[in-house]
Amino acid sequence: MNRQSYAVVDPATGELVREYPDADREWSKQTVPQRAGLLDTVAALHTARSGELARIAHREMGKPLDEAVAEVELGASI
Repeated sequence: MNRQSYAVVDPATGELVREYPDADREWSKQTVPQRAGLLDTVAALHTARSGELARIAHREMGKPLDEAVAEVELGASI
């Protein structure tokens, strides 16, 4: 896949929320310990910002807020 970015679209309005750059090239250059460290950092950030991330998922996908919180927490634990 030669995607350059990933677009997040509000399903209720069709409006572009934000585009994120594709990180495939940068990720493949990282060593396994570097990747593990990055994933640990992401998990810590997800835990610290679970409420904010749950509200974003609620807004973007219409997911019930309590389910969105559980999903963020599950993702961080994995």
